[in-house]
Amino acid sequence: MSFKVIKSGFFSLIEDYGRFGFARYGLSQSGVADEHAYCWANHLLDNHFNDAVLEITFGSCELKALDVMSIAVTGADLDFRVNDLPQTLWKVINVQAGDTLTWSRAKSGIRSYLAVKGGFQSDPLFNSKSVNIRENIGSKLSDGDLLSCQATTKNRAPRVVPSEFIPDYEQNLTLRVLPSYQFDLFNEQQKTHFFNQCYSVSSASDRTGCRLEGQTMAGVQARMISEGICYGSVEITTEGLPIILLKDSPTMGGYPKIATAFSLDLAKLAQRQAGDTVKFELMDIESAQQQRHEFNTFFSINIR
Repeated sequence: MSFKVIKSGFFSLIEDYGRFGFARYGLSQSGVADEHAYCWANHLLDNHFNDAVLEITFGSCELKALDVMSIAVTGADLDFRVNDLPQTLWKVINVQAGDTLTWSRAKSGIRSYLAVKGGFQSDPLFNSKSVNIRENIGSKLSDGDLLSCQATTKNRAPRVVPSEFIPDYEQNLTLRVLPSYQFDLFNEQQKTHFFNQCYSVSSASDRTGCRLEGQTMAGVQARMISEGICYGSVEITTEGLPIILLKDSPTMGGYPKIATAFSLDLAKLAQRQAGDTVKFELMDIESAQQQRHEFNTFFSINIR
């Protein structure tokens, strides 16, 4: 065992890249909420793209290292410290047996990622180590838990993520979207409203979906017969407000879908706090495919 959980935090979960191929059985994709921060954390340590990490939401988490280890912490600034000394994020850090790691409060963003060399070791369920509380797959951290990972025989070089790839979670967010196959169910006035509205993130958001608040869209179609839905779908509720489906969303839903958010932008959405602003803009599918291909190639992502 390599870490003992002293304080489990507000909502701390083991997550990997996700659970694929089980939607027809009603299982969510699951996986890390912020793909960008997750991939960089594993990349810094030369891990496999699917190695499991600890996703720490809002902080209040404390771990004690039981071995010498190389780690990387990326994502939100939750005032991460080692032995009460502030640490720089987005880099490799070498810790010693007996060191105390703490994440106290959200200063920027909401989700921080702790990666260890070789990934956290836990039993996979349905081909993934990802925890999904809504589906009763795994459980969140509890005080006293032991987290297993590989001990490190020597310190690793202090690699750092280039500054241009470190997001600013304080920026206003514009989500790029692709029209859904139900895009034309919405009239021109409704589309204009959707793309010109400045929404704010609701406090009711979670890993299932991001609810947005703002001026409501008039004349939205009543709920439809439930059908298959996916990560990134932008539903418009009967109240006329968007819900953006995230990693733990169900596989069926009955609201009309105006668009699908670009997957790489959803990582930015996963770091927005309640009250942060969100706007939408259209992007073309060729640009989306090219950017997705470049990201997958750089991080050696290969889902089968």
